[in-house]
Amino acid sequence: MTATSIHPASHLQRALEPITVGTMQLPHRLFVPTHGGGAGSLTADDQRFDDLVNYWMARVDDGFAWIGGPTGHVKHVHIPGFEPTGVGALGKEAGIFRHPKFHERMGVFADRVHAKGAYLGIQLVQQGGMPSAPSSTFSGHLDHRGVHVLSHAEIEWIISEYIESARIAAEAGVDSIEIHANHDDMVEWFLSPLTNKRTDEFGGTYDNRLRFLRRIVSGIRERVGRPITLGLRLAMDQYMDGGYQIDECMRFMQSFEADGTIDFFNLDVGGNWGPVSYIQHGMYPEGHWAQMCGEAKQATTLPVLYVGRVVHAETAERIIADGQADMVGLVRALIADPRWLTLNLAGEPERVRPCIALNDCIHRYTLEGLGFGCGTNPRAGRESKPPIGTASQPVKLLVVGGGPAGMELAATAAERGHEVELWEAKPEFGGRFAIAAQLRANAPYQDWIDWSVRRMSDLGIRAYLGRRAEVRSVLDSEADVIAFATGARGRHPGIPGEFLPHVAGADSVILGSARPLGSRVLVIAEDDGPAPLSVSDHLASLGHEVTLAFRTPGPSPLVGKYSIGAMLASLDSRGVQILQNARAVEIHPDRVDFAHSYSGRRFSIDGIDSVVLVTGGIGNDALYRAVLPHHPHVHLLGDAFAPRRMTFATKQAFELAMLL
Repeated sequence: MTATSIHPASHLQRALEPITVGTMQLPHRLFVPTHGGGAGSLTADDQRFDDLVNYWMARVDDGFAWIGGPTGHVKHVHIPGFEPTGVGALGKEAGIFRHPKFHERMGVFADRVHAKGAYLGIQLVQQGGMPSAPSSTFSGHLDHRGVHVLSHAEIEWIISEYIESARIAAEAGVDSIEIHANHDDMVEWFLSPLTNKRTDEFGGTYDNRLRFLRRIVSGIRERVGRPITLGLRLAMDQYMDGGYQIDECMRFMQSFEADGTIDFFNLDVGGNWGPVSYIQHGMYPEGHWAQMCGEAKQATTLPVLYVGRVVHAETAERIIADGQADMVGLVRALIADPRWLTLNLAGEPERVRPCIALNDCIHRYTLEGLGFGCGTNPRAGRESKPPIGTASQPVKLLVVGGGPAGMELAATAAERGHEVELWEAKPEFGGRFAIAAQLRANAPYQDWIDWSVRRMSDLGIRAYLGRRAEVRSVLDSEADVIAFATGARGRHPGIPGEFLPHVAGADSVILGSARPLGSRVLVIAEDDGPAPLSVSDHLASLGHEVTLAFRTPGPSPLVGKYSIGAMLASLDSRGVQILQNARAVEIHPDRVDFAHSYSGRRFSIDGIDSVVLVTGGIGNDALYRAVLPHHPHVHLLGDAFAPRRMTFATKQAFELAMLL
């Protein structure tokens, strides 16, 4: 499919109507916003450049006519030896437009996009404003690094750098330029009364706060030597005390439309982190802020674009049909399935691999420095690699365990032509992931489980529920290869008193098999992931008075800043009390004794009715170890090898399937 060969599907009607945005004649109203991550680099070696282009071209091949393209970092004001920090401030791509490879590489990229009849954009970003800022005020409540207050001359230099960056991009062949004016960007810092306390021509009054961006926009229009589409990405509401709200966002939109310099507005909410992240966690419904976008849309006659957790085609259609936006952008949904549009247009939405908003696509990098990945799609970022292909020597594969690792392995192996059988001991698929899916915060998880079951059925995999594997039955299966994806069991932390009758594990609490918990519940967390937060949220939603105790200096250190704000806000709204640096040392019938994780100081919490242990898992590898000496081709994967997040399990499954 190409960007111009679009045919209506029953659940996509208004979304498939053509629209004109600036200089671009678009055949439909779905687009791919600018985003980082993905694969490759515009300025690295040739292979990394190919990876970047192929990642984006997969979206064009899926039928998207407008791709926002890579993030374009505008050069910062620095002094010799200063090491900039903050999102986007580090690395070789700061000042990307000045890179000697930029013009040629961007031109090659644009030519490939244009050859498919599509349009290519780029975004001007000066994010992670440290050290420079309009004023000495912090940009939010969670980042307290000191800043360098820009002089008038430095402001003029930055304005000129934005203008020159846009000229270089336009000369290279891009069709649209978007100015990033949100998400802790320098431009947002000038716009917001929270961060702009200047008393000169660039601060104070509304017009003065707008002047920095206005000068950039008018300068680009004057400097770029050809017609080009120019837009603004704005936060509708900063959700920060002292920041701006939707009324002022609408005023920004009215001002720029009156100037006649802008072609579109791309709207979302929040920031990189804080009460609301622009990369919304799965606990938020799809299109949660689309209604606000519809309100903002009343301020302008220009095209308004909405971006913010849209997974299903029906959601995009509703937003457009209800007049809440003229176009809808998708990023994570396409990371999960680059065939999103193709399958929806074919009338097969049930075949779309769902995004479940784990946010590991960004947290893997920001938290652990790992490469790009996706929990539901282990193929994400592999666009430059050959298709999975058919195995040269098909084998008979037995997969023991029907959780994420087992189902992904079984399906990918079957796609490669192997004969696959899967045994799951429980009466349902999903393993402990299915238990987690019962929590309010994890509701989207079930979408992926259901999709995986359909996928196995479509591939003709013989998948059995309620079939418990034993050494003899596994060996009698006559499988050429045996893979144990047997998951993990709840870990006993070794705390004296953990087997008292008022103490329960998280799984039994979720499943409802634990005894009545009583009013006051203490959750002991020895798990760095989201489970302590989601379990506590569940208990609080049932009316319990919950205290959540972490051994770590902060809550759930492996839940990244793009997700944790929403979860902590929910807990606080439900009255959950959070303790940190609290190591449980003994559980008594009516109290729990703790020691401070660093000082060792002892303290107790009294009046506890029940204790819930959220203490991670231990791999179920006993059957693997028992079979290993008796079969030449035995594998262990997923949580059975070492309990980790879903992205680890599905990636291991995919890689093993590719080796078979």
